[in-house]
Amino acid sequence: MSTISLRSTARPANGTRHHTDSIHSSTIEDVLNRALASDWSAWKELERRYGSLLLHTARGVGLSHSDAFDVAQQTWLRLWQHGGQIRDAQCLPAWLAATARREGLRVAISRKRYLLYADPTTEHGDGQRAAVVDVYPADGEYEPSTERALARLPGRYQRLIRLLMSDSCPSYLEIAETLNLPIGSIGPMRMRALQMLRRTPELATAAR
Repeated sequence: MSTISLRSTARPANGTRHHTDSIHSSTIEDVLNRALASDWSAWKELERRYGSLLLHTARGVGLSHSDAFDVAQQTWLRLWQHGGQIRDAQCLPAWLAATARREGLRVAISRKRYLLYADPTTEHGDGQRAAVVDVYPADGEYEPSTERALARLPGRYQRLIRLLMSDSCPSYLEIAETLNLPIGSIGPMRMRALQMLRRTPELATAAR
């Protein structure tokens, strides 16, 4: 759900309006805490700061703009549901990127077409990337049909998808080192893995 969709629940407490210049200069921790306390202006500030990151990350797993927008909405919903579990607010950008990539891959598995992008973790911002420690427990947890479909993939393809969807949100360089592959092969290999998943009996019907 996008911050716009959260308007009905995320409103400033006691009707208090926060000045735009004040919220813009607030720390990540302050903005996050305000947002989780139902401050609408704080949600808008989070969207201003990180909205493009979510879209970029979702496009980075091969989604169209419209699908990437849906993933961004879902990521905001995940933050609304699980943001209280983030112990270090400085991890928020990495948490959002990891969540958007995971949600994006879930969508990509069911899509017929894919676009080829380079590693989204090295294309956005200043190139710095924090490890994601504060994450809601979703790593390795899939619907039974998805788990069965993943089990049908060759080992290396299965490991790639699991790495891409992992909470640690590894970069393509880290994945290439883990799988002992050239970094340039990760994107095409990801596309082939998604295509194979779509053709599995468990997911073929849903992907039509």
